[in-house]
Amino acid sequence: MSTGSHERSKLNAGIIYGALLQAARDGKACPSNSDLCRLIGATSVSTPGHSLARMEKAGKLRVTHEGNGRQIYIVELDVTITSKTWANTSTRERETAQFERTVARLTPPPAPVHRDPCFRCGVRGDIGCEHVPAEVI
Repeated sequence: MSTGSHERSKLNAGIIYGALLQAARDGKACPSNSDLCRLIGATSVSTPGHSLARMEKAGKLRVTHEGNGRQIYIVELDVTITSKTWANTSTRERETAQFERTVARLTPPPAPVHRDPCFRCGVRGDIGCEHVPAEVI
C-alpha cells in the first residue's frame, strides 16, 4: 500500500467510523456498504468491508454477519447497531418457527403399527396369519 492510499484508507476508516457512531447515537440501522461507499466516494462495494475489518482488528468494533445482514458492536459507545436486513432475517426465522409449531400442533400423530411377529410362524402382526388375526385400525 503506497503512502497516498494508506492515508486515503485511514481517512475512509475515520469517515465510516463517524457514520457508525452517528447511526448508533441516532438509533438508526447500520448503514449498508452501498451507503458507506457513497459517503466516502468509493466505487468498490468491498471498500467499506475492508475498513470495517481493519477497525475490528484494531479493537474498535465487533462485526457479526448472518445471511445478508450484519450487526456491529461499537466498543466506544457500548452499543450494538444492526442492519435492516438483519431484522428481516430474524423476523423470517420467527415466522418460520411459528409456522412449524402450528403445523406440528395441527398434524395428528401417526397411528401406531404393531408389527410383532406371530410366535408360531413369524408372520408380521399387522398382516395377520392363521394363528393371530390382523389388527384392525
